[in-house]
Amino acid sequence: MWRAVVAEQRYVRSDSVTRSARFYRKMFRRSWTADQVVLVADEGDRMIGQLVASREESPINKHVASIGMAVAADRRNRGVGSALMAEALRWGRAVGVEKLALSVYPDNDAARALYRKFGFVEEGRLSGHSKKAIGYRDEIVMACWLIDLPSGVSAGPSRPG
Repeated sequence: MWRAVVAEQRYVRSDSVTRSARFYRKMFRRSWTADQVVLVADEGDRMIGQLVASREESPINKHVASIGMAVAADRRNRGVGSALMAEALRWGRAVGVEKLALSVYPDNDAARALYRKFGFVEEGRLSGHSKKAIGYRDEIVMACWLIDLPSGVSAGPSRPG
């Protein structure tokens, strides 16, 4: 599934798959810790989606976890992404993550809509942040606070008032 999503050259940062199947099997075995969750959606023995959320390492921003997600092309818009995202939020709350963050390409309207559905808002744009085989791509940074917005924290460009 990951190879197919990467081959689309459209939705994920990767241009090629460099890790072995063994690496991924090992990662899936330690799928839920206080620092990371690795979620897999499957149909029988076929993987149709994955989500990885990892806490930042520095003590200064360890309250934040970054998300990466992919869904098989023929399973998009069927609830797979929603199920993965719901579980990621459940993990975040269970382990004390305060904020989830991700980046998404501006033309990935379906993903942006999914993230907004779960309370993510746009916090900014990284111009030319990805340099892919197809050229430079901007990234939109989105985030979702799992706690009330802390005092002194900017509401961000997409947040009301």
